[in-house]
Order: sequence, then structure tokens, then C-alpha cells
Amino acid sequence: MDDFMNFQLEPVTRRSECSRCRRPSTVCLCPFLPVEPINIKSTVYILQHPREEKRPVRTDYLVKSCLPVDKCSVFKGRRFSAKKYPELDVLCSSPHTIVLYPGNDAVNISDVPKLPEGVDGYNLVVVDGTWAQARAIFMSNELLKRPLQVQLSDTGPSEFVIRSQPTSQCLSTVESVAVALSVLESRLDVKEVMMNALRGLCKLQLDCGAVIHDIRKYKNEPNTPTGREEEESER
Repeated sequence: MDDFMNFQLEPVTRRSECSRCRRPSTVCLCPFLPVEPINIKSTVYILQHPREEKRPVRTDYLVKSCLPVDKCSVFKGRRFSAKKYPELDVLCSSPHTIVLYPGNDAVNISDVPKLPEGVDGYNLVVVDGTWAQARAIFMSNELLKRPLQVQLSDTGPSEFVIRSQPTSQCLSTVESVAVALSVLESRLDVKEVMMNALRGLCKLQLDCGAVIHDIRKYKNEPNTPTGREEEESER
């Protein structure tokens, strides 16, 4: 018994972590990130479902890692009321704000009018989560119905191959933001820099044993999943 009481446990050594990307040093993402943040006029606002934050592999932080600190903000939650989120209330009342969400009422982002002189750029609001989660957030928050609703077109399949997508037309958050900004800013380099970060993430995960996911198939509308079981499980 005395020998057991005198037994010394070896201290637990934590894996070294990169101070920038916050990933273990052995799978540091920084070689795939821009040395300097991309200089853009637009500002990105990400509304993130709480469950998305807990996923080990997500892409919202790739957006933040590629853009200046003052050009990307993340709000976490399901309901965004004017009282609790006054900044979003003001933001969604601005004529310079657009919401990226596909639907019958959405216009192609390439058809968004140019801003008048003196206005730096658009405020781009993006919902982050699974398609079921994104749909739930968009449908349950009236303030998201105020700005112009926009969608992407002819984007091709997602390159976020380590996570399933509902259809071949669906993109991850970083891909959606990359395509949208490249149109709003009229700069293809913005898309390439952000896509390089995503490709790097996928490569690191695949090298560590992740597998390539197939595209899911949904019977109803092409842009978002509508199965009741999927909806309920993601709320």
C-alpha cells in the first residue's frame, strides 16, 4: 500500500499548438493560409448555429484566418432578436447589406448592383451550419428577411470532400464566402486564396485518415434538404 501511495504519476505533456491556426503543430494549417490577410472592401458576418461550433472540422475559421480582423465577425446562436443583437438589427436594416441564402426570392450575386461612390463595400451575411440548421436559422429570424437575398450560381461541386454535402450544388461556408467575395470585389484572387486554405485543410485531414464523403441525395428541392428526419435531428 505504501508503495502505491508513493507512486509518482508522470506529468501529462500537451501537444504543441500553433499560436495562429490553433491546430497541433504536426498538422499546422498556416502554410496554406495567406501571409497577410486579404485586403477587401466588403465585410463578412457569419451567423453560426451552436452545433456547428462543436464540430471538429468546420470552415468558418478559415474565413476568419484569411480576412482582416475587422472584416469578419461571427455571431453564435439560433435566434437573433433585435433586442439581444442590436448590431445585427442595424446591419440588416442597411441598404448595403445582403444575405447569402438560396431560394425563389434570391437574385444571383452577379446581378447585385454596384455600390455608389463613397460606400466601401457590401455587408455580406452568411449562415453557417448544416443545410437543415441554416434553413432553420433563416426561416426563424425575421431580420434576415429585410436585406436583399442573394444566391450563387454555376459554382460546380464542393471541394470540401471530407464532409458530406446535400447536393452537387451545395458549398461549404468558406467556399460560399470565397465565391461571393470574388464577385463583389471583382477579384478572382480572393477565391483562390481562400480555396487554398480549404484544400490544405482537406489534405491534412485526409493524410491523417479522413475519408472522402459522397454527395447526399435529396428527393425534394435542389438547394436545401427538406427531409423531416434531417430537419429534426439538426435543430
